[in-house]
Amino acid sequence: MICEENSINAMRYIDGEMADDERASFEEHLASCEPCRTMLDDMAALKEVTRSVKIADLPETVWETYWTRIYNRIERSVAWFMFILGSLIVVGYSIYRAITDPNISTISGLGAVLVIVGLAILFLSVLREKLAVNKVDKYISEVKR
Repeated sequence: MICEENSINAMRYIDGEMADDERASFEEHLASCEPCRTMLDDMAALKEVTRSVKIADLPETVWETYWTRIYNRIERSVAWFMFILGSLIVVGYSIYRAITDPNISTISGLGAVLVIVGLAILFLSVLREKLAVNKVDKYISEVKR
Protein backbone atom coordinates (compact mmCIF):
# COMPACT_ATOMS: atom_id res chain seq x y z
CA MET A 1 0.00 0.00 0.00
CA ILE A 2 1.30 3.47 -0.92
CA CYS A 3 1.72 5.86 1.98
CA GLU A 4 -0.62 8.83 1.45
CA GLU A 5 1.71 11.54 2.74
CA ASN A 6 4.60 10.26 0.64
CA SER A 7 2.49 9.97 -2.50
CA ILE A 8 1.77 13.68 -2.18
CA ASN A 9 5.47 14.47 -1.75
CA ALA A 10 6.65 12.25 -4.62
CA MET A 11 6.35 14.96 -7.29
CA ARG A 12 8.06 17.47 -5.01
CA TYR A 13 10.91 14.98 -4.72
CA ILE A 14 11.10 14.37 -8.47
CA ASP A 15 10.98 18.11 -9.21
CA GLY A 16 13.67 18.85 -6.62
CA GLU A 17 11.39 21.10 -4.57
CA MET A 18 12.11 19.54 -1.18
CA ALA A 19 14.36 20.97 1.51
CA ASP A 20 17.41 18.86 2.37
CA ASP A 21 15.93 17.51 5.62
CA GLU A 22 12.62 16.59 3.89
CA ARG A 23 14.54 14.94 1.07
CA ALA A 24 16.60 12.85 3.52
CA SER A 25 13.47 11.80 5.40
CA PHE A 26 11.72 10.87 2.15
CA GLU A 27 14.72 8.84 0.91
CA GLU A 28 14.84 7.04 4.25
CA HIS A 29 11.18 6.10 3.83
CA LEU A 30 11.80 4.95 0.24
CA ALA A 31 14.52 2.59 1.43
CA SER A 32 11.98 0.65 3.48
CA CYS A 33 8.80 1.02 1.35
CA GLU A 34 8.61 -0.90 -1.94
CA PRO A 35 5.18 0.49 -3.04
CA CYS A 36 6.43 4.07 -2.66
CA ARG A 37 9.59 3.27 -4.66
CA THR A 38 7.48 1.76 -7.45
CA MET A 39 5.16 4.76 -7.43
CA LEU A 40 8.13 7.14 -7.55
CA ASP A 41 9.66 5.24 -10.49
CA ASP A 42 6.33 5.35 -12.34
CA MET A 43 5.93 9.08 -11.72
CA ALA A 44 9.50 9.78 -12.86
CA ALA A 45 8.92 7.77 -16.06
CA LEU A 46 5.67 9.64 -16.70
CA LYS A 47 7.40 12.97 -16.20
CA GLU A 48 10.11 11.99 -18.68
CA VAL A 49 7.55 10.90 -21.28
CA THR A 50 5.54 14.11 -20.94
CA ARG A 51 8.72 16.17 -21.18
CA SER A 52 9.61 14.56 -24.52
CA VAL A 53 6.14 15.05 -26.07
CA LYS A 54 6.02 17.86 -28.58
CA ILE A 55 3.07 19.38 -30.38
CA ALA A 56 3.34 19.02 -34.15
CA ASP A 57 3.62 22.23 -36.14
CA LEU A 58 0.82 22.74 -38.63
CA PRO A 59 1.60 23.83 -42.17
CA GLU A 60 1.33 27.56 -42.80
CA THR A 61 -1.55 27.03 -45.26
CA VAL A 62 -3.70 25.57 -42.47
CA TRP A 63 -3.17 28.69 -40.36
CA GLU A 64 -3.85 30.99 -43.31
CA THR A 65 -7.12 29.20 -44.08
CA TYR A 66 -8.11 29.27 -40.42
CA TRP A 67 -7.53 33.01 -40.01
CA THR A 68 -9.19 33.80 -43.34
CA ARG A 69 -12.32 31.96 -42.23
CA ILE A 70 -12.31 33.72 -38.86
CA TYR A 71 -11.91 37.15 -40.49
CA ASN A 72 -14.67 36.37 -43.00
CA ARG A 73 -17.05 35.33 -40.25
CA ILE A 74 -16.30 38.43 -38.21
CA GLU A 75 -16.56 40.74 -41.21
CA ARG A 76 -19.82 39.24 -42.35
CA SER A 77 -21.30 39.25 -38.86
CA VAL A 78 -20.40 42.90 -38.36
CA ALA A 79 -21.69 43.81 -41.83
CA TRP A 80 -25.02 42.05 -41.31
CA PHE A 81 -25.38 43.57 -37.86
CA MET A 82 -24.75 47.07 -39.21
CA PHE A 83 -27.11 46.51 -42.17
CA ILE A 84 -29.94 45.21 -39.99
CA LEU A 85 -29.46 47.91 -37.35
CA GLY A 86 -29.37 50.63 -40.01
CA SER A 87 -32.47 49.23 -41.70
CA LEU A 88 -34.33 49.09 -38.40
CA ILE A 89 -33.41 52.69 -37.65
CA VAL A 90 -34.53 53.87 -41.10
CA VAL A 91 -37.76 51.88 -40.97
CA GLY A 92 -38.48 52.92 -37.40
CA TYR A 93 -37.88 56.58 -38.16
CA SER A 94 -39.98 56.41 -41.31
CA ILE A 95 -42.85 54.82 -39.43
CA TYR A 96 -42.54 57.41 -36.69
CA ARG A 97 -42.58 60.21 -39.28
CA ALA A 98 -45.56 58.67 -41.06
CA ILE A 99 -47.53 58.60 -37.81
CA THR A 100 -46.56 62.03 -36.51
CA ASP A 101 -46.29 64.06 -39.72
CA PRO A 102 -49.16 63.98 -42.22
CA ASN A 103 -46.96 65.68 -44.86
CA ILE A 104 -44.35 62.89 -44.95
CA SER A 105 -42.39 62.45 -48.13
CA THR A 106 -43.64 59.61 -50.28
CA ILE A 107 -40.05 58.62 -51.03
CA SER A 108 -39.35 58.07 -47.33
CA GLY A 109 -42.53 56.05 -46.91
CA LEU A 110 -41.86 54.06 -50.06
CA GLY A 111 -38.31 53.30 -48.84
CA ALA A 112 -39.61 51.99 -45.53
CA VAL A 113 -42.18 49.81 -47.25
CA LEU A 114 -39.58 48.43 -49.67
CA VAL A 115 -37.19 47.54 -46.85
CA ILE A 116 -39.94 45.76 -44.92
CA VAL A 117 -41.19 43.88 -47.98
CA GLY A 118 -37.63 42.97 -49.02
CA LEU A 119 -36.77 41.57 -45.61
CA ALA A 120 -40.03 39.63 -45.53
CA ILE A 121 -39.30 38.12 -48.95
CA LEU A 122 -35.76 37.17 -47.86
CA PHE A 123 -37.07 35.56 -44.69
CA LEU A 124 -39.71 33.58 -46.54
CA SER A 125 -37.19 32.51 -49.19
CA VAL A 126 -34.75 31.16 -46.59
CA LEU A 127 -37.58 29.48 -44.68
CA ARG A 128 -38.90 27.82 -47.86
CA GLU A 129 -35.41 26.58 -48.78
CA LYS A 130 -34.80 25.12 -45.31
CA LEU A 131 -38.14 23.33 -45.35
CA ALA A 132 -37.48 21.94 -48.84
CA VAL A 133 -34.04 20.64 -47.84
CA ASN A 134 -35.38 18.99 -44.69
CA LYS A 135 -38.01 17.09 -46.71
CA VAL A 136 -35.56 15.53 -49.19
CA ASP A 137 -32.36 15.20 -47.14
CA LYS A 138 -32.69 11.87 -45.35
CA TYR A 139 -29.34 12.33 -43.54
CA ILE A 140 -30.08 15.74 -41.98
CA SER A 141 -31.17 14.17 -38.70
CA GLU A 142 -27.85 12.30 -38.38
CA VAL A 143 -25.66 15.41 -38.71
CA LYS A 144 -24.48 16.81 -35.39
CA ARG A 145 -22.82 20.21 -35.17
